[in-house]
Amino acid sequence: MKHWIPGCLLLLAGCSPGAMTAPAGKLSAEVFTTPNGSLAYTVSYDGRMVCDTSSMGVTIDGIDTFREASLRLAASRERNESYPVRGVHDLARDHAREYIWEVTHRPTGYVYTLETRLYDDGFAYRFILPGQGVRHIGGEAAEWRLPADSRVWFAERNSAWKLLTYAGEWTSAPAPELATVSSQGPVQTMPLLYETADGLRLMVTEAALYEYSGMRLRAGKDGSLHADFTEKEGFDLRDTVTTPWRVLIVAENLDRLVTTDIVTNLSPAPDPELFGDMSWIRPGRSLWSWWSGLDGRYMTVEGEQAVIDLAAEMGYEYSTLDEGWENLADKWTTLREIADYAAGKGVGLFVWRHWEKLNDPAEDYFQMRSFMDSVAGCGVKGLKIDFMNGEGLRQIRFTTAVLENAARRRLLVNFHGCQKPSGEIRTYPNELTREGVRGMELNRITANYLARMHAAGTSVADRPYVPGNENQNIPASHNAALPFTRCVAGPADYTPVGFSMPGEVLPAQQLACAYLITSPLMTLAENPFYLFREERLRPALEFLRELPVCWNETVVLPQSRIGSLAAFARRSGATWYLAIAAAEAAQETFKLDFLAEGNYTMVLLEEDGKGGLRRTERPVAAGDLLPLDLPRNGGTVARFIRR
Repeated sequence: MKHWIPGCLLLLAGCSPGAMTAPAGKLSAEVFTTPNGSLAYTVSYDGRMVCDTSSMGVTIDGIDTFREASLRLAASRERNESYPVRGVHDLARDHAREYIWEVTHRPTGYVYTLETRLYDDGFAYRFILPGQGVRHIGGEAAEWRLPADSRVWFAERNSAWKLLTYAGEWTSAPAPELATVSSQGPVQTMPLLYETADGLRLMVTEAALYEYSGMRLRAGKDGSLHADFTEKEGFDLRDTVTTPWRVLIVAENLDRLVTTDIVTNLSPAPDPELFGDMSWIRPGRSLWSWWSGLDGRYMTVEGEQAVIDLAAEMGYEYSTLDEGWENLADKWTTLREIADYAAGKGVGLFVWRHWEKLNDPAEDYFQMRSFMDSVAGCGVKGLKIDFMNGEGLRQIRFTTAVLENAARRRLLVNFHGCQKPSGEIRTYPNELTREGVRGMELNRITANYLARMHAAGTSVADRPYVPGNENQNIPASHNAALPFTRCVAGPADYTPVGFSMPGEVLPAQQLACAYLITSPLMTLAENPFYLFREERLRPALEFLRELPVCWNETVVLPQSRIGSLAAFARRSGATWYLAIAAAEAAQETFKLDFLAEGNYTMVLLEEDGKGGLRRTERPVAAGDLLPLDLPRNGGTVARFIRR
């Protein structure tokens, strides 16, 4: 249901003409022109200023359209609708007040539109700039002036890859230090998360990134954030330009942060021409041979068929054929043979491809379309496309072309080597997941690096730990931060479960990550044969066999602390699961008040203190207290079935 309301009815009595309020009344914002005539905004929550006077606007065709501007409210409405979504829950609610502003650049008379939306947990805005022909975007004045006494969480990678792959380690620093804390400079990837001194969580990100360059954020020495783009000289678009939404999420607690729907709310609904029938879009789990090389059988027909056999035995929907399949003899015939074998086992096949082999836009991406025709003709179900390594206009246009062309061929998509999500899973539901995250595959890369150093006689045992350094294993603090940082923007192909190359992370936490990190395509890192032959890990198999990838409900438990302890209760159907990752030793008591009234059988997996898992089973009731002794780098996974 949608309600259109005349703009004046939504303005609060006594407020300035640019004042706005969210449906529940706690969040408010104001757009206005400063004394020098520049566009700006503020955001307040429960009477507290959370974003002080911050600039907004676009430089287009050499004109700073946000300077010497006048502002007029043209219309407003209240949005209130729901739609299905895959991820932390199954139904999203889009409830906001939307305001449409007419902006006039007085020196030229140019008129354009500013759209703003206020949700109970956030504020967003975008610009629509009419015109014809080639338009040059020179940059944006977008900024966020958030509380300087906050602590900010950011993804650090101490190499030139930082701004390319979004594969940084999540760590934190005082907000005023963000401009200088990284050896790579003051430019950071999104999202950024601020924890304020009074307990709010403020996240800056973007939504509906289509036909525009992706934004990074440059930290100022005063703690402010400013728009930054890959294309320092700007980029060219055509005709009317619609910017992505600039988003500030405001959450009272971690539960509201994790369960926000803002990013998908701001993204367009799927095109019914492409997605009138979505029965072919099947979330699921995948095995993967890349992690171990299958003891020398990697990328052989025999080896990959053996992985497919195990995927079928575990009830998994997919197996992923990674880099190297194109070197197989008579590759198309062989690919069809493997895909047919998988189909006979009830398993779908994902295949890997480097993006540069698809990225020629000539003849409407003829190269891409031809490849997709070939793989679809072989019976392949999905594509894993890798190494975009950036979020410039070139990459964004490419990913949109992939999603649209794949949808026409009923192909699913998993992007790797890419930027953070911005709501694509709603607009293009054939995108099941994307990387843009520092995932478990890093541990294998690190293991290979250490082996090479050892073979060369170089000692690396005493290397100091530095957050974000290359060739370091994933730390537990990263696992305990991801659900509250990167994952808020959308699904993350973290490729969890690395029992054989764990670094310092203990087995129950390795398993817990598969339950904590949301991804409608969940690809396990671990060598599937290792899973079956390691007796100490045998208790994990029952949880891996039944691993849900789309949740009906998620509850963040109050003991959670970003980077220290992630504790989720998640429901799939009538079954509840508890998943915990601890970076520090902790003794915590969890109240089972997320369970509906009644009695349950609990199966609990904990660290056994010997590098394995301890399984216990006992009856519990809703509201019972569950005390847990969590070791450093450890975790817990539990299942609750009503008796």
